[in-house]
Formats: sequence, structure tokens, C-alpha cells
Amino acid sequence: MKRSPCLPSNLIVLALLAVASGLLQAAESPPSYSVRFLGAGSVVAINNADTVVGLTTSPTTGAQSPWISIAGTPWAPLPLPSGATSAFPTDLNDAGVVVGVASFPAGRRAIRWVPTGSTFSVELLPLLPGEVASYATGINNLGQIVGARAGILGTPFGFGWLYSDAGGVVGLEATYGWFATPNDINDAGVILAGTQTLDLATRIVADVGLAGPPNYNAIGGVALNDAGQILGSASLRSTSLNVISVFRFLPGSGWEFIAGSSRYTVASDINNLGDIGWGELGAGVSLNGIGSYALGSLLDPSAIAEGWTITGNGCLLNDQRMIATLGRNSLTGQAGAVLLAPVGVLPTPAAPTDLTATPHPATAAEPYVSIDLSWINGDIQLTRTYEMERRVEGTAAWTTIPLVPPAMSTFHQDTTVSPATTYEYRVRAIGVAGAGAWSAIASATSPAAPLDTTPPVVTILTPANGATVSGTIPIATRATDDVGVEYLEISYWNQYLGQQIILGSVPRTEALDVSWDTTGLTPATYTVEAFAHDAVGNWTRTQVQVNVAAPAPKLRVANIILTGRTQGSRVTISGLVQVRDGGGSVVRNATVTVQWRLPNGSTPTASARTDSMGRATFSVSGTRGTYQLTVTGVTKAGHVFDPAGSVLSKTITK
Repeated sequence: MKRSPCLPSNLIVLALLAVASGLLQAAESPPSYSVRFLGAGSVVAINNADTVVGLTTSPTTGAQSPWISIAGTPWAPLPLPSGATSAFPTDLNDAGVVVGVASFPAGRRAIRWVPTGSTFSVELLPLLPGEVASYATGINNLGQIVGARAGILGTPFGFGWLYSDAGGVVGLEATYGWFATPNDINDAGVILAGTQTLDLATRIVADVGLAGPPNYNAIGGVALNDAGQILGSASLRSTSLNVISVFRFLPGSGWEFIAGSSRYTVASDINNLGDIGWGELGAGVSLNGIGSYALGSLLDPSAIAEGWTITGNGCLLNDQRMIATLGRNSLTGQAGAVLLAPVGVLPTPAAPTDLTATPHPATAAEPYVSIDLSWINGDIQLTRTYEMERRVEGTAAWTTIPLVPPAMSTFHQDTTVSPATTYEYRVRAIGVAGAGAWSAIASATSPAAPLDTTPPVVTILTPANGATVSGTIPIATRATDDVGVEYLEISYWNQYLGQQIILGSVPRTEALDVSWDTTGLTPATYTVEAFAHDAVGNWTRTQVQVNVAAPAPKLRVANIILTGRTQGSRVTISGLVQVRDGGGSVVRNATVTVQWRLPNGSTPTASARTDSMGRATFSVSGTRGTYQLTVTGVTKAGHVFDPAGSVLSKTITK
């Protein structure tokens, strides 16, 4: 029976394969497998006596060497025919007879290896009349061999032939009227060639490949078993999606989908149980009546502990469910052909340990109420996911808690709890073989305070919405909250800078007053904003529109000059007050108010207007002593007095 080659993949992503194939639960548990290393190279076929044939290719010359393993023994070489430069096997039957192809300087020839005690003899198979090359593709347990007239680049082509020791070699087109290139033959004498089969007994040709799903192209067969079941693959009928899928043909029922959702899907092998070897970015196996699995997920824990992983993109299997594929050992460095043997039923994962439940009150960083759960994976090798259940303390019924996919985290926050309620939790691991035992129960009481969802209330007291302001103005805000204000801020949006300018902020206070200097702003309407949030992040934003006007010109006292005249004991003091604007220009008709302090302690006041030179003059008389002149105010319509930038007082003694 034909066993399709199992080739390495450049993109080995076994986790993706597990998702693609699914972890199908069935009544029967899947087997677990040990691993034996056969040697470097690829596997080509396996029979029911656990004999595996394969090949290696020279990286320098490209020459191929045939190898054989008997019942898991390391590779042993198969002999080359005299004059051959290289050879490779293509199939073998249960008697250990191997067929293949040898390369000669003149071309390729179909060959057969026959076991003779502990060794193998090799012979060339006869050619059809007029032919100079041939390519063997399959052999059944009756010794019937099928092949093609020639081969190029390792692929058979040309019309097919059939050989047996009793009947010799015959052309399939001449004898049966079948123009096809066969690739397999079963013990019932049915030959497979792509989308067609030929029954040698009835001479009926069936176009089985055309009976597939209408959204797929014709299904090309790869291998068939003695029951007439066929393993094949086909691409999706799509101009945009490059998808290849694997199918199994059941006589009387037609094709059924097995797996495959990408362009990397390959069909590898089918045994007489209907089990299928296939690949999609890694080796997969579909065990009839059990389920489909990533092959690496079926390794026995002891094999994983020894360092083995599966690297083949497909696999071959016999009726005892022995599997040949490619693998690598991370501890020994061995890489190449491996034989997997069932060693029992794959166990379910051990129970997780140290399950803990912790109440979680709402905070600003995590604004929700929950019970936080964590645990330790009790079986890293076998665990694929987890299942968690809870119940209210004192009740009997458990309820499943959905875990966020892919549910491989050992932490979960149960945010569906009610306030001040005690819950009990348990968790178990799910593996390829099913669910393991439940963990010990953990319990916790949820926080009594429910989640605060009420935002603060924020008010801007001054300025009023629509107010016109200039210079430095006060802004006053107040905020209240049902629990407490955590943060209060005042800002405004400067549309000319494209920035939100913060004027002030304060934590955990319900009042905030700031001064806003609008002097340097472009006259326009600005949005003033008050923002507040509470401890769990509920927030409120309040805004008012404020019209900023151009600032009024400033008045400042540039200088004060005091002079005195004495007549006997009488003194007359004259004062000159110079008023200028912010640019330094004199200001006329400004009213200047002053206060004198005389030697006798009296404090008379006076007012005067500035002349064309911006000067206001004052005088006062009294006894000898010290006189002081203090400017208390300067006013003019449309202007503002700048005391900070002024000379406000001078003294003189006479």
C-alpha cells in the first residue's frame, strides 16, 4: 500500500495546527506515543510490520541514498543497483518488499528490493517495449507494482504500467484503455491516479475527484486503503483565498472534510482503519472514531521530558497506529526520521495547585469590583486550557465561569460578583485527552461597597459664561462627589498654540481658586474648563466661554521731585509728580491724588491734573522738619494705574 512522503516544513507552528485541527472530544481517548530515532533524512513509507523506508540527500551532489529500519532499529542502507549513482524508495508492502527508483547516467529505472534473510537484494524492473526509463510508485501485498514510464525532478510522469511476477509488465493504456499516471494500488487491485481510480477486476474507471464539494477544485488522491477509502487534497475555488484542504473519500458516501485552512495543508497517508496523516504547518493525525490532533500533542510526557518534539509537516501510519515522521531532540541534538509507538492512553492533566481567591475593591487604576483568582499549573506538558467553576457558599450547584481565550493564563478576575457575597471556586486543566481532576476549593467574599459610577459635580463660580475680561482675573471653582473628589483642575484652551494650558490643580479638595493673567493673550473668546474625577476615575468637565479684551493702557508715576523754600521759621514745599504710560510717553489730563505728611504729623490730601508735559504740581506750608509726599492714585478714563511700576513716595527735610 502506498505511503506518501513526509517532508519537513519550513514553518513549523504546532500550536497553530492544534487550533486548526481542534481538540475533538470523543468517546475513546487518544493514545500517547514514545519516540525512537531512526536517523537523518526523510521517511517515505511504513508497513504493518513496523518497517520504515526513507532517504537522505547529499547537500553537495544532490545524490539520494535509500534507508530502511526494521521495527524501530536505526537506519540501515539499501543497496544500489550496479552502475546506479543514487536511488530512493517510494513504497513497501507488509512482506518487506520495497520499490523505488534508481538513477543511472542514461536515465531513471524502477527497482525492487527483496528481503533475503537479514539483507536485501536489488533488481531492475522490466521496461515496456520501446521504453528506456521507468518510475515505480506503489506496491501492494499481492506483489503488484504500479508506476510511470519516466520521472523528472523526482516526480513520475507519462502513462502508467502494471507489473507482477506472474504477468510481467503491461501498459495501462494499452491493456485497460486508461491514460493516467498511477500513484498507489491496494490489495483489492484498485489503482489510484490523481482524481481517478481503475478497478483491475472490473476494468471500471471512476472519476472520484470530481465528486467533491462544489466550492473546491477536483480532489487529487494521494493514497488509498484496502476498503477503497481515499485520502486526497484540493484547493478552494477562489481567486483571492489560497486555501488547501484534506478530504477522505468513503465509497458510497463521497468526500468528507478532514482539515485544512491555509495554503500549507498537505495530505500524507491513510491506513486500513481510516486514520489519516496530514499536515498544516506541522504534523497532524486524524484517528478514526477518536479525533484530530496535532501529532506533537500526543507525545507521552516521558518523551517530552527526554527532549523530543515533532518537526514534520505530515506523517505516515500503519494499522497498528505506529507513526513515522520527522522529529528533533533538544537535549541530544538528534534530528531526522523518527518512529512513534503507542505506549498507552494519553493521560489527562494533573489538577492545578494553590488556587487562591482575593477580593478586589475598585481603585483609580482598576475601576471595578472583582474577586481575583490565581493558581499554579499542575501539569505543564499536558495542559492545553483551563475550566473554572464557582458557586455561592452554602449552595450545591456549580456554574461555569467563561475564561478569556486562549485561557492558558493562570490568573482570572471574576468581575460578575455581587457585593458582600462569599463565593467558592475550583479550576481544572483540559488536555488533549480531556479534563483532569478539580483543584482544591478556594473562597473569598466580594467587597461590600459596590462600584462607584457617579461622577463629581463641578461648578465654575467666576468668571460668568460670556464675561468680558482683561488683565489678571480670578477664577473660582467648586466640586462635590458622593464619595470624594480625588482631583480638581482649572485650565483653558489656547487655540493659537493648540494647547490646553493648566492654570492650577489640587488633589482631594473640593475648592480651587487661581489667578489668570490674560495680558499677553490675543483678544478672542477662550474656553475655560474645570475638571474633576473621583477615586475610581469617574470624571466631569465644566466649561465657560470668556471674552478676553485688549488690556487698558497703564499709568505709572515715573518720578517725584520735591523742592523747598524757607522764610524764617516758615517752610513751603513744592511737589512735582511725572506721569507716563506703559510705553514711556507722557500722559496729560490724568488726575493724581496725593497725601502729604507734615512735621507736625498732619496728613492733608490733594489732587491735581497733569499738564501737557504729564506733570501734576502740589505745594504745602508748615514748620521746619521732614515732609513726605505719597501718590495714592492716578486715574484717567480708559487707563489703569500700575502701582507696582510707579515711584510712589519721596521725602525732603528743611
